[in-house]
Amino acid sequence: EAAKGPDFLYALQPCNPSSSAGLISLGCVDFYPKSVSVTWKAGDRTVSGQTWESDKGQPVLYSASSLLKLDNSVWESDTVYTCEVQHSTNKTTKTISKVCTLCPCQFRSCLDVTLKPPRVKEMFIDNRAVLECIITGEDKAVKEAEVTWMLDSVQETDKITQTGPEKADHLFRKSSILTLAVNDWEGGKTVKCSVQQKGGPTITKTLSFGQKGTTTPTVSIQTPSPEDLNGKSEFFLLCLVTGFYPKEIYIMWQVNEGEYEEGITGEPVQTGDKYSVTSLFRVSKVDWDKGTKYNCNARHAYQKGSLSVSPLRLTPLYLFLFKYLYFSLFT
Repeated sequence: EAAKGPDFLYALQPCNPSSSAGLISLGCVDFYPKSVSVTWKAGDRTVSGQTWESDKGQPVLYSASSLLKLDNSVWESDTVYTCEVQHSTNKTTKTISKVCTLCPCQFRSCLDVTLKPPRVKEMFIDNRAVLECIITGEDKAVKEAEVTWMLDSVQETDKITQTGPEKADHLFRKSSILTLAVNDWEGGKTVKCSVQQKGGPTITKTLSFGQKGTTTPTVSIQTPSPEDLNGKSEFFLLCLVTGFYPKEIYIMWQVNEGEYEEGITGEPVQTGDKYSVTSLFRVSKVDWDKGTKYNCNARHAYQKGSLSVSPLRLTPLYLFLFKYLYFSLFT
């Protein structure tokens, strides 16, 4: 029968930090003929492991397992371990380090959890603080994960909805959504999302209003000069919102303090450790000349209420008075 090289079945490393000793194991299956040798190396140094071979039955193929035992102090040194398998004229290697990529979930997190701050649009329009806890990972781990919400030290069981799980790229994802009154969020209470994975550790993410490191925005409106408006039937007001962190913000416009309206708002741009964003609002020259009032309102996820500004109108009368005062004082 022709020679067949081994297929690697697994390569596992220790992950349990509470154990006093770790085991690294390598398994390979389906090879022929029977003769195979396994060599372990710690860095460039050869170390001793224990190898078992077995007959798989029909057809006549073989399997082997090799085990290397180390204590935690050696494992924690970040040494790279290599297992070399020599079969006939072929040599195959597996490299293993402290990075725990193949460990059972009870020794590591199989999930990634993100707690997103309130969606500012709902805060602005509906006076609701909607927080989303997103769980991403392997299909089974995501499906079996259980979510608990805490507001300060009290468990929340009402106004919670679930979405998913659904496939996202090569992983799966589901969300748990908690809806609070804006006053509960702005009152400074701490919100916790705890995700318990089956047989594994609990992952907890925390957010609170006004938490350290957040900054609220500065809002200003820029308008064209009267000269720039000559011969135009409409133009844009520019609302500039700067100096805020994190980036969750929402901008709405008002005409004569009426209903909120959306403008044309870009994505927040980061400069250093803060964000800025612009919003445009289309204005009729006729309405502008009538003295219609316009407001740009910006609400940040970590700010009470919204900031509202109106443009400074550069009317002909204003310009005349400005020039008169300027020449009176400085000439």
